[in-house]
Amino acid sequence: FRNMFAYVRNLLLLYLYASMCCVQTSSPSEFIQDIQGYRNACKVIGWEPKQDCTAYNVIAFHAYLKSPLHNVTPNTTITFESVHLNKGDGYDPASGIFTAPEDGVYSFAWSFLSKKGGTVYFAAVVNNADRVHTCINNLQSTYLSTSGYLIYELKRGNKVWIRTWYVPATYIHGGYYTYFSGSKINSI
Repeated sequence: FRNMFAYVRNLLLLYLYASMCCVQTSSPSEFIQDIQGYRNACKVIGWEPKQDCTAYNVIAFHAYLKSPLHNVTPNTTITFESVHLNKGDGYDPASGIFTAPEDGVYSFAWSFLSKKGGTVYFAAVVNNADRVHTCINNLQSTYLSTSGYLIYELKRGNKVWIRTWYVPATYIHGGYYTYFSGSKINSI
């Protein structure tokens, strides 16, 4: 009887080891079905996680410059007034300033277009301190677009915006060519 018990125990352990160590591939739809099955099983036994893989508290915005700007003085905040997305209501199109609704790591991107002879210097500003600079200086081609990117850890209430700096911005093209976007990529 002991030998049979040891044999069954070893078979069970071998089965458990094989099922845990071996990677199985599945299609995306099979994966979703498996996840739903696991969630249903948890509900049946009375255990439900507080949060699942669904995105909660999405914070993201995307806004662009409505009209072209000419001869903008240095240290002027750019107001990207046409807002396509503002989840979490962190971006204020009237001021051009994003205010972090909660602590986290945030990602920001911006792009601007200028034309021949144009000079534009942009600064990405966090709480009144320049963090990244991008520029076009005395553009010689017909049009040129330049972009910038910033990842930054923010506390709730911290502010981020784009402003001109160094010299007057001679020409900033409006429309979809000049935009400012951001999103929270992780909680702290």
